[in-house]
Amino acid sequence: MSSSRARFIPSRPWRTGTVWAVGRRVFVHCPNGFARGVDLTISEDGETLAGSLLDGSEVEVLAWRPRGASGTRYRVRARDGVVGWLATNELRATLVAPPLPREATPAAGVVASSAPATRFGARR
Repeated sequence: MSSSRARFIPSRPWRTGTVWAVGRRVFVHCPNGFARGVDLTISEDGETLAGSLLDGSEVEVLAWRPRGASGTRYRVRARDGVVGWLATNELRATLVAPPLPREATPAAGVVASSAPATRFGARR
């Protein structure tokens, strides 16, 4: 008689990131601050160029394709009617781009000391 124990199969961790619904209006995001905009491609593979869109251009999501480790691609239509594919990181929910993260600065009231460090409880 064979064992009928359930086999444990670990689940894949959920990928974090934004998911855009078909029909939603979103804005083009230039992830590296490219002034020229992002390339809009005719095919999902990103090889045939349809044009480029500037940061903040409004687009409508028409479809999406999961692409595994290379990231999901979204078929979008710009206001001028141009249709093409963009990557997830090339879209955002707001017209204005979120601020870039700044370097950590010491909290207010914290004074940096040039004195050598001592171990907790040790006397100087």
